[in-house]
Amino acid sequence: MRRVVYLDNAATTPVDPAVLEEMKPFFTERFANPMTYTHSSSGDVAHVAVEEARVRVASLIGSKPEQVVFTSGGTESDNWVLKGTVERASRERLHKPGHLVTAEFEHHAILHSALALQRQGYEVTFVKVGRSGIVDPDDVRRAMRPTTVLVSIMHANNEIGTVQPIADIARVAHDCGALMHTDAVQTVAHIPVDVNALGVDFLSVSAHKFNGPKGVGVLFVRDQTALYPFIDGGGQEWGLRGSTHNVPGIVGLGKAAQLGKERLPGELKRLTALRNMLFDKLSARIDRIVVNGDMKQRVPQNLNIRIEGIDNEPLLLAMNEAGIIAAGGSACNAQETLASHVLTSIGCDLKEAKSSIRLSFGYATTEKDVDYAADVIPGLVRFLRSMA
Repeated sequence: MRRVVYLDNAATTPVDPAVLEEMKPFFTERFANPMTYTHSSSGDVAHVAVEEARVRVASLIGSKPEQVVFTSGGTESDNWVLKGTVERASRERLHKPGHLVTAEFEHHAILHSALALQRQGYEVTFVKVGRSGIVDPDDVRRAMRPTTVLVSIMHANNEIGTVQPIADIARVAHDCGALMHTDAVQTVAHIPVDVNALGVDFLSVSAHKFNGPKGVGVLFVRDQTALYPFIDGGGQEWGLRGSTHNVPGIVGLGKAAQLGKERLPGELKRLTALRNMLFDKLSARIDRIVVNGDMKQRVPQNLNIRIEGIDNEPLLLAMNEAGIIAAGGSACNAQETLASHVLTSIGCDLKEAKSSIRLSFGYATTEKDVDYAADVIPGLVRFLRSMA
């Protein structure tokens, strides 16, 4: 049987068995609609489960339970906060277009939402990012205007893993009278995340990035009056997002949040060690290898490296044949042949961007996996270089 080493956890993670077990009853015997809890005992069971999940998520991110709004995932949360805050603010300003500040290397859920708003007449400033892959709060301050409604900077980049100074950026936003959002999809349950320490008004979460199910996430909303409702309907989620709750998904998210909080201290240390171990082994066996982005100010599960003299596509295919699953960039951008916008935004040219791969670790990653990758990848690189 072929050995499989999964090093693409930044794209998605496997559902933890304990998460799956907690979800199962809510597909079958506990299938009731939680909104029927006022007159149905089975609905009450579902309602209690949803609210318990809300408490678990709140405990993980340091919020109040009533500030946790369930969504279908990070992309919805990002779209909603950008479009919902700008629309709310423009209506309050008698439909005068507002201004949004974000960064060039954001996830496409943010970038494409910002571009959609721009096409509708809203103003958007895309802050540049240097080689370190870290946004300078002073650059955000220089981008601010009297009409700025929202600043949205991701907590950690999904491709290069660099962690941003969100608390400092939030202070800049608030000093200028704007709201602050961060996409924390790559940080929640991987590094400590506290919405109050960060000072954010909104924060996006996606369950499948920390061993929960796909199709469910959270938008932390500090003040509900600052956000325009996303879906009109039956009044779920305090009238902010109509539609019947995805009870099994929400239950799974809650269990994943509980496990994530319990495991976080140990996993942070363990994954940091594995990441550093793999880079040390690879750099000892491969010359002309460089880390993309700051090596220290990054999430523990991410290693993005540039290997000169190779193209990442044949390398990734060869790795896959050897049982090592990794990526050249974001899974949401996998079908595009252009270079990663993240890498070009931090100053990589086309050739550098196309010679980069992302290796990302998770709860199931072992030291044996790292050893195997460190043994196999150098040989593949030597072969590809010889064919160039």
